[in-house]
This record gives sequence, C-alpha cells and structure tokens, in this order.
Amino acid sequence: MKRFSVLFPVLGALLVLGAACSDPPAGDPGAAASLPEPVIPANPPPAPAAAAEVHLPLDPYFGPPQGHQETLEKAKTILITKCMREKGFAYQPDTGGGTAQPSAPLPGYGLNDLQAARERGYSPSGAGSVQAAAGPGRIPTLDKLVQEHGAAWVKALHGFLPPDTAGPGGCLSTAAVSAPEYDRLDRELPGRLAGQASERTRGDGRVVAATSAWSACMAESGYAYKSPAEPPKQKWPTPPSPAELATATADVTCKARTNLAGIWLAVQTGYQQTLLERNAPALKQLQDAWQAVLKNAERIVATGG
Repeated sequence: MKRFSVLFPVLGALLVLGAACSDPPAGDPGAAASLPEPVIPANPPPAPAAAAEVHLPLDPYFGPPQGHQETLEKAKTILITKCMREKGFAYQPDTGGGTAQPSAPLPGYGLNDLQAARERGYSPSGAGSVQAAAGPGRIPTLDKLVQEHGAAWVKALHGFLPPDTAGPGGCLSTAAVSAPEYDRLDRELPGRLAGQASERTRGDGRVVAATSAWSACMAESGYAYKSPAEPPKQKWPTPPSPAELATATADVTCKARTNLAGIWLAVQTGYQQTLLERNAPALKQLQDAWQAVLKNAERIVATGG
C-alpha cells in the first residue's frame, strides 16, 4: 500500500521483521495452499472503520516492541547525519511539527470508513498537500529535494536521482540500526507469512462469496466492480470528484451490508494465527533479537553514533 508521489521513509526502524516437517517451508509456493480453512464465527463482527484499529496476529513481529520506536528513529537520524557528513553534506531532518502523519496502510478489503469515503473518497488523509509529504519518517518529493539541496545531495542521501525510484548506496539505506543477532535470522519471515495469509484469504470460499455479494450490491447502484481492489485503482482526479466520492460511499456502504470487511478480517486473522503457531520458534527468535537492536540504538543515541 504505497503511493508514489514520491514519498519515502527516512526515519523509523527500516527493519522488517520453522514450520513442522510435514508442512512446506515458509515462502514455498505450496505453503499458502496447504493451510486449512480457519474456523470463524458464523456472523463475524464488523471490521473497524479506521485502518489503524485493525490488528492482526503477525503485526507484533514486524517491528520493535511498542514504545521503542522513538529511540530507533533518533538512532537512525544520527547515523544518516553522520553518513551525510562523511560524504561532505549537512543533513537536518525535517521534524515537520504539526504536519500530517502517514496513514496506516489499508487492509486487503480496502476502504471501510464511511466518513472518509464521503469526504475524501479513496485519497489518503492529507493527500495533495505538500506539507503532508514532510514529517517524522517522511520527506518531500525527490524533485523538490533536488531543487532545494541539489542533485549531489539527493544522490548521497538516496543513492539515486529522479526519475529513478530505487538504488543502492544512499545514506538512507546504509545507515541501518541493527545487530548481529538480528541479522543472522530470517528477517523476511513475517512478511512472507503475512503474504501467504493474504493470498489464502483472497481465495477462501467465504471471502469469495462475500466479495460476490459486495459486487452484486455495487451493481444495484450502477457500479460494475468484481472486487474492492478495483475502485481505488482508477485514475481519480485531485481533489476527489463527486463521482469518486459517490463510488467510495457506495463501496463502504456495500461492505457494511454484506459484512465483507468483517468476514475478510476474521478469515485473515485465522490464517495468520495458524502460520504464527506453525512458525512460533522462529518468530520468537526475531522478537528476542530486537532487544539487541534496541541496545545498539540506545548506545548510538547516548554516544552520538
């Protein structure tokens, strides 16, 4: 769920956090297909409207223990500043006081907030605002940075220049807060497991049936969509047009009528829980290794790098 305006993470812990012998190893093509359908309530409760209120079993394994993000952000900033200084550039992160914070990524079923649908359509909170592109963990677009600091500064920070959107060697990627205990582990495991759960959720019979009911509901309002992934992908104008607002409102209304979001979330939670249980030892190792990462972050903050 990324929007390329282009916005890039600056701070934060840019660290993305074994199955039984009879199961395919995590990441194998057959891993998702082998998962049994989880048992869910006959009438699952509605999903939260706000994406930030959606909590899944694997979420705790994607980052540091709650309450330690600020320390990691400070350490990351110190390392970036030091890296840029060694390349001959000054670096001062924009704290963006009072600016909008990045929105939580939408779940697989998409927008589920009726008020947001009526007010913004499929646009994220603060979309279209230059100020929203800055803040803790965010920086302005690359083109704007080139104008303000020059191409060499941007190349040193990112390792690439627009129109490219990726490249090695920039201070953002090399100034990493980590620890040997963490680096030795399979850091991509949580992401692979979450991907398997999402894949299996989309193909689950109960989700397929709820999606068909949502599609029929949308058709009653004159919209021909097969899945809730389709409407947000349209090229809507900025600011949101009346057509977009009407489509988004119908979308969320139909999710409420069919409980698509509630069913989707219940099923996805079940698949994630199954994968968590199958991979509990490896996931626990990752969580434990975060303590070493945090100790390094604390040392960097205390000593200035």
